[in-house]
Amino acid sequence: MKKFNILHFSLFIFITLFLISALDIYHDLHDMGGMNTHIWIEIVMAILSLVAFGYMLHSIRRHKIKLTDVSESLDQTKQQLDSAQEQSQKLRGEFSDMIQKQFQTWAFTNSEKEVALLLLKGLSLDEIANIRNTKEKTVRQQASNLYKKAQVAGRHELVAYFFEDLLITNTESSAT
Repeated sequence: MKKFNILHFSLFIFITLFLISALDIYHDLHDMGGMNTHIWIEIVMAILSLVAFGYMLHSIRRHKIKLTDVSESLDQTKQQLDSAQEQSQKLRGEFSDMIQKQFQTWAFTNSEKEVALLLLKGLSLDEIANIRNTKEKTVRQQASNLYKKAQVAGRHELVAYFFEDLLITNTESSAT
């Protein structure tokens, strides 16, 4: 915005210089009775002021067009981001629903569901115990129970059960 204020101020200065020069030329022609070197210099100065005014006016228009383009591009990008965020939120919800359904299929208790979700988030048994205000031994037993129900060997297989299909291998990505 500051640049446009400077451009507008420059426009004002150049048009003012042109008008003052034109007025001075008119009076000099009237008082001196004809053309001379002084008047020619003033004419050149008036023309230079007018050219500078035209250039600055063109520059302002060009910048306004660029700003309009940037603004439109920004609006499109914002719409795309909003759409991507909505899609991401929808996918997170669907993924969460899928996990909860699988927990039901495995017949996890509420405590086991909570421990399983925290394990999926990558928390340690000690961190889970602190969050749930229980002993680490209790969390370790619940984790062991849920691993048996899910028929997985441990945390890594539990995580892999839900996430392996989300990972794209190099051969799959190059085929698309």
